[in-house]
Amino acid sequence: MSEKRRPPIAEKDPAPMSYFYELYEGLPRGGPGSDASTARAFRMIPGLPPAPVIYDLGSGPGMQTLALARLALQARIVAVDNHRPFLDKLRAAAEAAGLSGRIETLDADMTRIDLPLEGADLIWSEGALYFFGFENGLRTCRGWLRPGGCLAASEAVWLKGDPPAEVRAMWEAEYPAIKTVAENLPLFAANGYELLGHFTLPKTDWLDEFYIPMEKRIAELRAEHRDNEAALTVLEASFREIEIYKKYSDYYGYEFFVAQAI
Repeated sequence: MSEKRRPPIAEKDPAPMSYFYELYEGLPRGGPGSDASTARAFRMIPGLPPAPVIYDLGSGPGMQTLALARLALQARIVAVDNHRPFLDKLRAAAEAAGLSGRIETLDADMTRIDLPLEGADLIWSEGALYFFGFENGLRTCRGWLRPGGCLAASEAVWLKGDPPAEVRAMWEAEYPAIKTVAENLPLFAANGYELLGHFTLPKTDWLDEFYIPMEKRIAELRAEHRDNEAALTVLEASFREIEIYKKYSDYYGYEFFVAQAI
């Protein structure tokens, strides 16, 4: 999966997963983000070579992949995701934008791929490193980076202490390893990086770019699956996720971290 959210239902049940993908395949993004936030993180990266190699891990439908291709004009980008329809959507969009010659797609589980050691100048991952476990993801990516290469990754974080029980329960079910920004900072030096900067994604990256399109898609699928209990269960769980964010967005968000291998 992608720059994305974990399914809000049991991942091992293939029927709910099919409805989850049906929902997400109709969205422009697989998770919170924006071209503006991608560009802001990219501007923190010092001195890329003229034709950098970029791995985009958990690319999903690839909105950020396309943004990177426009920002790094001579880059070769390898977009990795384990859901082929997302990659098909990315390839079609890249071709339409005249970028297909610089974007390669790799249908694979990013936690199990055997990428060349020191093969990348930049590793990008929006909302997906948690599939490794964030610290293990940092450690794994460090081995794939060339000396002086950089990592840019967004990660779910607590923004305030003592969150209400309702929102804590959601995250304990979805991602119990979620930490505060301060708790994540020492992980970079401990795994061979210098942290160059970080920022919190704005709420518009969640609402305008992700949840408002999701609400529209949920409404379409509710009508289509009105007699399908399994599908409606997935849709209601996703709708509840949106409602929780609207109610408790001061307590959690995504932090975009940019770091350089040392």
